[in-house]
Amino acid sequence: MSARTYRTVFYSQELAAEGNPALLQDRRNMLKAVLKLVVDAWYTLQLGQNAYRAAGPETERFPLVKDGLAYASTDLADIFYGTGKCHRTKENLPCLQPGSRFYQVTHTGLDSIMQQFIMSVSAMANNKSATPEGLEDEHFQFIYNIGSVDLLDGTIQIEQAHYHTIIDLFHRILVLHVVLFLVLWIVFAGFLILLLNPLLKRISKERRRIAELMSQLPLELDVERLVARALGTLMVSGAPGGLGVGGSLSAGQQTLEVPGEAAEDISGKADATSKWKAIIRSASSGLNLSKSRQSFTSGAGGSVRKGG
Repeated sequence: MSARTYRTVFYSQELAAEGNPALLQDRRNMLKAVLKLVVDAWYTLQLGQNAYRAAGPETERFPLVKDGLAYASTDLADIFYGTGKCHRTKENLPCLQPGSRFYQVTHTGLDSIMQQFIMSVSAMANNKSATPEGLEDEHFQFIYNIGSVDLLDGTIQIEQAHYHTIIDLFHRILVLHVVLFLVLWIVFAGFLILLLNPLLKRISKERRRIAELMSQLPLELDVERLVARALGTLMVSGAPGGLGVGGSLSAGQQTLEVPGEAAEDISGKADATSKWKAIIRSASSGLNLSKSRQSFTSGAGGSVRKGG
């Protein structure tokens, strides 16, 4: 915006300083072209993508521009439309005094200064006279004295205010990311304390209980077969091959028959520990039954031999 404004001031000066009447129309045409660039940029700066509604359908379109800056922040609104404020930067101080003919217009909003600037440039560009305006023309005086100082400094203030608006936005985004990061750590700590630690304690407790149950098994019991049968019962309860209606366990070189009632009791338990206990009970009872049969068989055989 500042570059387009200063370019318009330059072409206005070229037209005012032109002394050859034959070149006046060319100078005016060039001034019209740069004036259109200023008008399009100014309305786009204020209204965003809706600038064509105020400046006409031939307004230059900026595809990446969506919203205007007129009310993007309180500082920008004050620069555009506030009154009683001088827009000059410290390099161009002091401001005009109340006795100056341009005092009132320079202490209004920047939009008012720009509208007066556009009217002055348009008056010079649309002049049909063959007489050069000269450097003393009132329109050129406003363009040069106000357009190159107050108006140009005002556009610089808009640029700085817009920059601070963007920085504030990124600062808020940074704060939001920090807050979300802290919330993430709080949620993670809550997961560890409320969910993971109780689960680990429960797993440790179950391991101890399983170890206690395994330590109660007889030495001659086939533990691997027992664990495999238990895992099959837990994963597919009542499935073929499980202990739904009965089964057998191997104890050393012997096969232990598991009673059907015990197998049904195992398949009917929902808790893992209860199933383990039922399996161990069944295996122990089957092992004891096998030992009793062996003792009875060996005792009967000895009696027969003695009787013979």
